[in-house]
Amino acid sequence: NRSGSIRRAVGDGETSSPGDDVLQDILHLVRQRTGHNFFHYKKNTIIRRIEKRILVNNVDSPEAYYELLKEKVNEASLLLKDLLIGVTSFFRDPDAFTMVREKVIPDIFKDKRPDEPVRIWSAGCSTGEEAYSLAILIADYLRHTRRSFTVQIFATDVDKESIERARAGLYPQNIAADLPPEFLKTYFKQIDDYYQVAPQIREMLIFASHDVLSDPPFFKLDLIVCRNLLIYLTSDVQKKLLPIFFYSLKPGGYLFLGSSETIGTYSEMFLCQDKKWKIFKKNELV
Repeated sequence: NRSGSIRRAVGDGETSSPGDDVLQDILHLVRQRTGHNFFHYKKNTIIRRIEKRILVNNVDSPEAYYELLKEKVNEASLLLKDLLIGVTSFFRDPDAFTMVREKVIPDIFKDKRPDEPVRIWSAGCSTGEEAYSLAILIADYLRHTRRSFTVQIFATDVDKESIERARAGLYPQNIAADLPPEFLKTYFKQIDDYYQVAPQIREMLIFASHDVLSDPPFFKLDLIVCRNLLIYLTSDVQKKLLPIFFYSLKPGGYLFLGSSETIGTYSEMFLCQDKKWKIFKKNELV
């Protein structure tokens, strides 16, 4: 069958195999046409999404798909949409965000001077739900503690289209299923069939198109949230990113990963705060 053809051609592992050429050609063409580089993504992730396009286009082989990609101008953009994995929601893994609310946020503000900004980086923010979730928790903490701080949340993603949607802060009504009613009432405004994030939340966020693998990182951060991005990247790239995160954090700053992700061999750099929900603290002694 066609769906298994590229897998047979290039193999299942991350090591090179005889059919790798066609995969490399496809990725080169995608980079040429769209400017996006997927050479650092796990091979299986890439293959699954190319297989989908092979089926949709009803072609017989990876080679035939590559020819189609060369001829059909908009196919690279369609493949790009499938390659950019944008699975997100407000307060995804609610128990993880409960830990952030109860432990991480109070600790960030514990010794914070009033003139010192809170700096957070939401890396791979997709359409913004996760970054807004963080902003809501911080706004709620400040409201209840009657404190006032400048909050800067740098929310970044390689997908410009997702960033534009995030910046608009406009979401369909079904987000009500992911949000406590109090948050929906306090931090959103209903406009027709949509909910718009309130200005007080939106002004905390700076959305930017940014490639975590090649663009300069942010610094002096209290918290980095990078959830469910590392799982798509090769182990070599993960090993490069984690030290970048370490040096981007202030002493005692936090790193919040996805539930399937790990710091691997960097357990000296990061002290585990919650094993299940992958919350780590920068080791100040390193």
